[in-house]
Amino acid sequence: MKKVSVVVPVYNMEKYLTRCMDTLLNQTTDDMEIILIDDGSKDKSGVMCDEYAEKYSDLVRVAHKINDGLSSARNAGIEIAKGQYVIFPDPDDWVEPNYISRFIELYDKYNPDLVCLGHYVDYENGESVVINENVKFVEMNGLEAQKALMSYPNISGFAWNKLYKLRIIRENNLKFLDDVGTTEDLDFAFRYLKYCKKVCFDPQSRVYHYFQRDNSATLCGFSLNNFHSIRTYEKIIDSSRNKSELSIIARAEIFDIALNLVYLYKKDGINNKPVWKDLCKYLRKNFLVYITSESYGIGRKLQGIMAFFIPSLYAKCRNHLKRG
Repeated sequence: MKKVSVVVPVYNMEKYLTRCMDTLLNQTTDDMEIILIDDGSKDKSGVMCDEYAEKYSDLVRVAHKINDGLSSARNAGIEIAKGQYVIFPDPDDWVEPNYISRFIELYDKYNPDLVCLGHYVDYENGESVVINENVKFVEMNGLEAQKALMSYPNISGFAWNKLYKLRIIRENNLKFLDDVGTTEDLDFAFRYLKYCKKVCFDPQSRVYHYFQRDNSATLCGFSLNNFHSIRTYEKIIDSSRNKSELSIIARAEIFDIALNLVYLYKKDGINNKPVWKDLCKYLRKNFLVYITSESYGIGRKLQGIMAFFIPSLYAKCRNHLKRG
């Protein structure tokens, strides 16, 4: 049995899949299996997955399914994974040669329930940004790691920088959900961490390249999917009534998301009165928490103050304001 199951959800990724697979196949360890989940691709991605599985039959498996979204594809991978651990890289990103081996090293050394590593953010213009440049290795318990999903030391909610134990996932019937907008990774990680006693975070081991396409979902305009992402933070608040610090962090995140969405709503000329009403409600409800938070700079807080008092004016002026 291979130690690590690498689950790659694939949907219409023929342009990027080769780059991703080249780096996965070039790992310094072969103690892994690569599971390609073709989520009903309409381009040549499905054929490419089959070719990889045929050429590297000792390392690569493929499963084809009808298109049902990212969460469904990852869940399908979890069901057929045979490893001790599982991770979920995206097919338009790429990894360093020690991506898998570094995770294994830290599991073997510290015996944690979750290992998180560092990453770069790479753009189409060739720019590469170092993330968590000055953050050092840290061990946390589960609650501390839940807080760190949203604040310092910022392990983030991504699924591709975390190596999960399949035993914990299966024993607790954990699945990726599709009703939390674009924060399915964060939602999954938060629920997983409820069952963790020890988490290791090594941000200086930057083994992943998070590629930001110009037309990627994180860079596009207003969408209801992004709006529904607030649900994840509301769920965190609901489950954290006796952990006020965690609730406060989540409330500040809601305000920050609403701040961005107010701008995009106006910029894109959206006309949805219930959504606008809810955005303004999120600003009002979480304003004081946000402006007293240590997670945001003065420039960002000034934007929050303007958005709180005159959201429409803020949306018009944002391009001239400096983000803090």
